[in-house]
Amino acid sequence: MKASTVPTICGVALAAMSAAGFSHWWSVREFVAAMPSGLPVSSPAHHPAAPVEAAPVVKPAAPAVLAQTPKAQPAPAATVATDSAQRKFYESLVSKMESLQNQNRDLMDQVAETNRDVMKLEFRVDTHSESFRPLKVNEERSDTSFDDGPGVLPPRADPVFLPTGE
Repeated sequence: MKASTVPTICGVALAAMSAAGFSHWWSVREFVAAMPSGLPVSSPAHHPAAPVEAAPVVKPAAPAVLAQTPKAQPAPAATVATDSAQRKFYESLVSKMESLQNQNRDLMDQVAETNRDVMKLEFRVDTHSESFRPLKVNEERSDTSFDDGPGVLPPRADPVFLPTGE
């Protein structure tokens, strides 16, 4: 591999990225310029601009005598039935939500009482009592494959102070 191959590849990549950035900037610039004018946005590089046809102007007709609008008619029976059915559905939904909220509040109160009871709970062992008997521990274990030592941490080493360059 020649020594000039890597710089050439980097130069080509930089030129491609610069061209892509410039193309994006140019299209955004055209888009922003066309926004206030209301013209359709098109890039001549991508597709030619289609001729814009003017919309025909329609003049409003002379005001005609307005027909009398009928007064609001009562809703048909089907609409009333639908409204009452929806009302019943939403009322039942709200009542169920209220009952769930009450159940949730009751459960939270029960959990709070249980937490208070657990926090008050104390375990005491009277070592001087006759009923206190420590567990017997055999010194010999049948499975010593996991025993690596006496079962305590090694003694703590004394701190070592490094000399400073005074």
